[in-house]
Amino acid sequence: MKEDSTRESLAIIIMAGGMGTRFWPASRESVPKQFLPICGPRSMVEECFDRVASLTDPEKIFVIINARHHSLTRKILGERGVQIVEEPYGRNTAPCIGLGCVHIMKRFGDLPVIALPADHFISDEVEFRRCLRRAVSLLKGGGIVTIGITPTHPETGYGYIERGPAVGNGEACIVNRFVEKPDLETATNFLTSQNYLWNAGIFLFRPSTMLREIGIHLPRIRKEIGHISEAINTDRYLATLEQTYREMEAVSIDHGVMEKTEGVVHVIEGNFGWSDVGNWAAVRNLRKTAKDGDGNIVSGEAVLLDTRNNFIHSGSGRLIAVLGLDNLLVVDTQDVLLIADINQSQEVRRFPEAVRQKGWTDYV
Repeated sequence: MKEDSTRESLAIIIMAGGMGTRFWPASRESVPKQFLPICGPRSMVEECFDRVASLTDPEKIFVIINARHHSLTRKILGERGVQIVEEPYGRNTAPCIGLGCVHIMKRFGDLPVIALPADHFISDEVEFRRCLRRAVSLLKGGGIVTIGITPTHPETGYGYIERGPAVGNGEACIVNRFVEKPDLETATNFLTSQNYLWNAGIFLFRPSTMLREIGIHLPRIRKEIGHISEAINTDRYLATLEQTYREMEAVSIDHGVMEKTEGVVHVIEGNFGWSDVGNWAAVRNLRKTAKDGDGNIVSGEAVLLDTRNNFIHSGSGRLIAVLGLDNLLVVDTQDVLLIADINQSQEVRRFPEAVRQKGWTDYV
């Protein structure tokens, strides 16, 4: 069946302000994960844009970035006609979404909004867009809509969504609660119950709804966002943005709003081959068809002898040689070589701060 390419009257926020510390040393503050070709030949932010571009007009797509990535973003998306909105400092997703909301309200009014991360992987993009269109239709009744992913294993690195009663034709459910990242025993119980979904960090709402929720649960952030809104399209905007962000707390929309809201939230189950690509182990899983007979995956030039289940990523042009070692993560860049247990990929995020504390800021 041919995909419906009808453009909706909606806006999209692409959240692209993170630093991607779990992908160090390939991901750096100057060029973080979302600007790298982690899952394919193009950068993740470009793939994200192309994934949603048919849903609305490009001028209604707002890409929220850290100001230091201005030139990088312009190079990748500058000719796409999108709105590039800069944050002077990273303050997590609640301020990011709030900033996007006031820009959308100023320019287009209270349109339905899809807010999604720039750095996720989707294998079935047609089904992904169909799922988003179904979610947009639910906004006619107000509230917030989110997308949940069917768990395949007891993952402790994701938040979870507990489903309540089904609504309408059964394609959506009321959300009972959002749950922070659980321990292994709790995650195993969630998987067994079949009543929990992974939180994919994708939210749909009208700006007025989200700004009201931020005002209830994060009043200080809402106040600062209000100051920014008043300064949009004036010569005070940049100074106001700098001042408010310097004082603003860093908090995720999940923890700051979604776990606390008493408003109506619906969840639609998404089955479109999703991964948050949260660390190098996730990339290994996505590329499992590239494994050799010993379970090794190699990007670049490498000679592996008597080794199994290793993931080698070389961007330096050097030859990597490994003998008699299993379950290694090797990431080789022009100036840093990382060697780690692939099963501890989440902990790679500790290196940038450890390197910074030694004063070696060129490697961060």
